[in-house]
Amino acid sequence: MSRPSQAFTLRSFLANVEADDPHGILRIRDKVSLDYDPSALVMEMEKTGHSPVVWFEKVGDSPFPVVTNLYGSRRRYALALGVPEERLIEEWASRNDRTIEPAMCKTGPIHDVVLTGKKVDLGYLPIMRHFNEDAGPYITNAIVIAKDPDTGVRNASFHRMQVKGRNRLGTSLHSRRHLWNYVQRAEERGEDIPIAVVIGAHPLFTFGGLWKGPITSDEYAVVGGMMGKPLEITAGRTVPVEVPIDAEIVLEGRIIANKREPEGPFAEFTGYASERSTQHVVEISAITHRKDAIYQDIVPGISDEHTSLLAVPSEARLLRTLRQHFPNTTAVSYPKSGTCRLHVYIAMRKPAPGQAKNAAAVAFGDDLSLKLVVIVDDDVNIFDDRDVFWAMATRMQADEDIDIIRNAMGAILDPSNHAGMTAKMIIDATRPSANFPKRHTLPADAVKRAQALLKKAFG
Repeated sequence: MSRPSQAFTLRSFLANVEADDPHGILRIRDKVSLDYDPSALVMEMEKTGHSPVVWFEKVGDSPFPVVTNLYGSRRRYALALGVPEERLIEEWASRNDRTIEPAMCKTGPIHDVVLTGKKVDLGYLPIMRHFNEDAGPYITNAIVIAKDPDTGVRNASFHRMQVKGRNRLGTSLHSRRHLWNYVQRAEERGEDIPIAVVIGAHPLFTFGGLWKGPITSDEYAVVGGMMGKPLEITAGRTVPVEVPIDAEIVLEGRIIANKREPEGPFAEFTGYASERSTQHVVEISAITHRKDAIYQDIVPGISDEHTSLLAVPSEARLLRTLRQHFPNTTAVSYPKSGTCRLHVYIAMRKPAPGQAKNAAAVAFGDDLSLKLVVIVDDDVNIFDDRDVFWAMATRMQADEDIDIIRNAMGAILDPSNHAGMTAKMIIDATRPSANFPKRHTLPADAVKRAQALLKKAFG
């Protein structure tokens, strides 16, 4: 088949990033160590307030360049979707309703190089240690493609993967999610789960892997909806799983039935080295990649990149859910101060009495990981912790506006949980009455003049 005019690839997106912002990619031409150096550079860079994509041209002795921090800036999420940054969450939420079935191809760039049998060696790739506490080298940008063992519907999901040998990986599957469910059903029959692990793709493919919806939805069709055209796929070489033809690197293999081995600890989004793991085992049967492939890494831990990959899709999903019940919901924010996973701020326009607590209850039902929901009025900037804390300080009374739910299901990776159980807190920081004092403000034209003067003075 002839290819559509627009191909969604990692390399085409990197070119778009550079065209959008000449400083959007930081190229490191000096040789860096495989272990720790890429993570250290990104984490130190965050302290300066800068967040470009980082392109390492030489990492250890690897022949592959390494790209990381692609998702360290929300501007790049919006660039991938083709919308202004202020439209990011609204656009993401709207595309969750679209699906376009994938297009099957005979082959594609992903099969430029195919390694099977004794040629399979994970040491061929620049898989690195990221933090001191990690149990070993980890693939952090592993999007696992698997099929429902009963229906054949495809699922795409992120999972950390620890190198355990030449063709062996350890992984922790997210319990209570789709791939976990696939493996449980397959293991009851003594069957392995064939998988393909995508490393390096256009952000819209990644966004499909972050999507959470019904187990009956084929997530390759979800990716197509994100792209606005069919995702082009081809048959795997050693497993019955189709792979995107424009991926940079794909590992083919199987999750071995009823096999468990120690995996972890690993630097998680909480800022801690997590030892919790489902301890599943993967055996790799093929490594395939494009010519001159780019290895895409994600700095784990509580990095901006890792946490924003949690926040952005969660904000879009929760905003959509809340508006189904409360059309006056104006914005949702998963703040980094809450690891972009455990806390959420919700803004509402003129909430009716009791409505704030109802909205919080919906949020807890939508996302079991949440342990704190703060509801504020729409004059509060929920993307600024200081503004939210100001609303709490001036609009909340603890004896009336705080509610606690005890012994609810929570995030297993939260180190403070009790066997998966947690307490959940609601804070209603909305105006307590219609005649509440007004915030002080400035005329818009005066603000514009001040900004112009400051720009002239400081650039």
